[in-house]
Amino acid sequence: MSDFFAHVAPLHGALDYHLERHNVLATNLAHVDTPGFIPHDLRRVDPTSKFAGVLRVQLKATKSAHFGSAGAGAVTGRVFEDASAGPGPDGNYVSMDREAAKVAANQLRYDTVSAIVSAELRQLAFAAGDGH
Repeated sequence: MSDFFAHVAPLHGALDYHLERHNVLATNLAHVDTPGFIPHDLRRVDPTSKFAGVLRVQLKATKSAHFGSAGAGAVTGRVFEDASAGPGPDGNYVSMDREAAKVAANQLRYDTVSAIVSAELRQLAFAAGDGH
């Protein structure tokens, strides 16, 4: 029974990663007029690398009757400063166009993974309903 959501769990981690990255990128846009602000970004980290555990988002079972949540969907990422856009006259490194493009690309990836998750869940509902 614990493998019921085995196909969906890794996708849950991907959704969490893109949601967290969206929050980081939205913070950058909020600071577009803050002098001296250096934008941040979130990069996925291979769990086997030396950066493992820097940021870890994971489902946690609150009751033993819950299934499929232990270790499911974990995502590991590392927040880093992204000063590649260069400083403006006030020392702010946020490029509105660059950050908006990152948000749009991240949203596209989130929507794609979300569509895949929805399809997987529809298949589970179809199977649970004996094909009805």
